[in-house]
Amino acid sequence: MTDTQVHISPDGAARIDDEPIDVPPGVEPARAVLQQLALDAAGAGAPIAAAIHDTRTEQRLRLQINPDGSTLPLAPGEPLTPPTAATPAPAGESSASPEHDQALQAVYEAGRAHDFTRAADQADLLLAGLTATHGERHPATLTAAGVRADLAWMSGDYCYAAELWTYIAHGWAHATGPASRPARASAHQAAASWKDVPDSDALASGRPLLAMLTVIAPTPETNATVLAVRRRISRLASA
Repeated sequence: MTDTQVHISPDGAARIDDEPIDVPPGVEPARAVLQQLALDAAGAGAPIAAAIHDTRTEQRLRLQINPDGSTLPLAPGEPLTPPTAATPAPAGESSASPEHDQALQAVYEAGRAHDFTRAADQADLLLAGLTATHGERHPATLTAAGVRADLAWMSGDYCYAAELWTYIAHGWAHATGPASRPARASAHQAAASWKDVPDSDALASGRPLLAMLTVIAPTPETNATVLAVRRRISRLASA
């Protein structure tokens, strides 16, 4: 399998396989790259390997990017590791209809083309259909919601991304357990997105985020992410 080639230039411009990607203002280019690669992996329905060269620091690394956005370091030539399977959903609830699958593929294609407005519109329609057909906590609904959250982040709507990932984490915690990888990966994405939310909007979305993290994060009383979110909320509340 050929690795996806990522290049980050000294000025912070990023390219994936020689194709430039959009880096939202104020966002670390490496994070924008990983978000795009997660969208690609979700579209492929399988992990992908990426060889990343950041010329700002001359750092070179190889990563496995999983469809849920989580990553694993890979040594040169090391094969991809199959992701740990989530707890199976109840019988008859593990997949959406072929029509929904086709709609999700259209969202992926628009996202890979960096047409985030069209991709977001299509994802919103898909989410409405999945929710009406299967409910808010069906795995297909949560998976599509994750794609919509990625698109929100790529479009610079960090508040909506954080709110969506918080909702998704709650959904996975209910469906597969708070210690499951989908729940924890979604919680991580929610906290990472919230870091980019401006202070003017962060308090309202931070409180439900903190409530979710205290349920999902291991040892929340000492967890670094929980403590950082709590400190920021405290600062915002006292301002």
